[in-house]
Amino acid sequence: MQKMVIDTQEKRERELSDGTKIPFLYIHGSIPDNEIKFILCIPEKDQYEGRFFQYLSPFPGPDEEVASLKKTGEDDAVAFALTHGAYFVESNMGSKFAFGGAADPTLCWKASAAVAEHSRKIVMDLYGVARPYGYVYGGSGGGYKSMACIENTDAWDGACPYVIGSPVSLPNTITMHVQGQRRLRHVFGKIVDALDAGGSGNPYEGLTENEAAMLKELTQMGFPPKVWFVEAYGVKDPGSLPVLTPGVKQHDPSYFTDFWTVPGYLGADPDSEEVKDRLQFTGKVKSVHLPSEENVNLGGNGVDDAWRKQLASGNGAWIELEELPEGEDLYLEGVTIELTTGKAVGKPMLLDKMIREPGKKSGYLTIGLCYGMTDIAEVIGSIEPGDTLTMDNSEYIAIQSYYRHQVPADLSFHAWDQFRDENGKPTLPQRKQVLGYDMSGTGTVQDGNIQGKVIILQALMDESTCPWCGDWYYNKIRETKGTDSEARLYYMDRCLHGDDSALEN
Repeated sequence: MQKMVIDTQEKRERELSDGTKIPFLYIHGSIPDNEIKFILCIPEKDQYEGRFFQYLSPFPGPDEEVASLKKTGEDDAVAFALTHGAYFVESNMGSKFAFGGAADPTLCWKASAAVAEHSRKIVMDLYGVARPYGYVYGGSGGGYKSMACIENTDAWDGACPYVIGSPVSLPNTITMHVQGQRRLRHVFGKIVDALDAGGSGNPYEGLTENEAAMLKELTQMGFPPKVWFVEAYGVKDPGSLPVLTPGVKQHDPSYFTDFWTVPGYLGADPDSEEVKDRLQFTGKVKSVHLPSEENVNLGGNGVDDAWRKQLASGNGAWIELEELPEGEDLYLEGVTIELTTGKAVGKPMLLDKMIREPGKKSGYLTIGLCYGMTDIAEVIGSIEPGDTLTMDNSEYIAIQSYYRHQVPADLSFHAWDQFRDENGKPTLPQRKQVLGYDMSGTGTVQDGNIQGKVIILQALMDESTCPWCGDWYYNKIRETKGTDSEARLYYMDRCLHGDDSALEN
């Protein structure tokens, strides 16, 4: 066992929603050899019942081990552990990167296992008790990590991966959702009304042929039709697509050209919705407005917001143009702003909103969330009047169709049957690699060879991954182990992807 260092050990109190205060022992330590940091929150001996819960965030970071300490109320995982006779464990999984993973992605579960075993020794020495039972859990990206932990080590007695994806989910479930946000953007209300109480029950009623075809395609891919209520309320969140796109561009850069030029891709059809929605515009800068100096913390450690740690906010920055693009139904989601002259060349930014001055050709571009950028103020400050820039949504539209060209060879992924012929062969052009197998962030592919008991928890109205992924993994366990005696699958109705209590409202 690697050397462990304890740098903090002190008595603390955790306050519950009703004002009750629970005393516990707080320990912060590290395993320096692998830059692993961790915390333990241990209940008093008479409250301890022989177990621990270890939470895995979707996106670990250099200080992830303390991320759960700020949670309160129903979101307080530390308090849940303490009130259920368990000590709480969290680590940074050996990650020292705020933007991206470690060189060795397997470190996330190896580090987690090391922390689990060290925690046992600490508590056994502290209280003179027998080996604590351990349970690892996490959702979305943390679900991938939990599955990797329980399959590749025996450090835990059980795991609860929730709202999980399959080995071929990324980036596909995210891209297809955003495709639907674009292609169905005029009919969300019709779809939701048809499925609501008193509706016709036919979500295709009143849709154009193209809209109906897209709704059917996405539904067959596994996207729950009722979930379009989010968009019907005006929320069009691209999810983690901004941080997944750079990975696709790195592994498959030619796709973004092929999509617009090679027959069989939607963008190569001159009559397609994709061509109609494509925006390519060149403008001239009139003035700029620097962002606020306020440091905005975008991400947390939940399944819906952990990925946001890799983004930087525009913080109120805007660029005034002498002329804005014209059009009645411009598709302005995912528009990249890139300077073509001046000092800010090579620093792409993302459009937030386009604001037109009444009766004029001029207007403003506000700056949105930018991937991996820490110097937005510096970039905006280097832009000068007279500089030229481009606005382009070509890559954002192209990646939305990526799932169509990622048909897995494994026929157990039935969502792609609509893109296969009677012999199981793809009917559309395919990329050389199905990227999902390499995008879980664990360096492994879940195979169902669990080393402890597993409860899979899946949401039937999940907008970020598909409910069928839980069933796929449950059956993979049955196939690999020859039994389902150590696995259970539970579905939550009327639940979205996020694990934040704010979603109850």
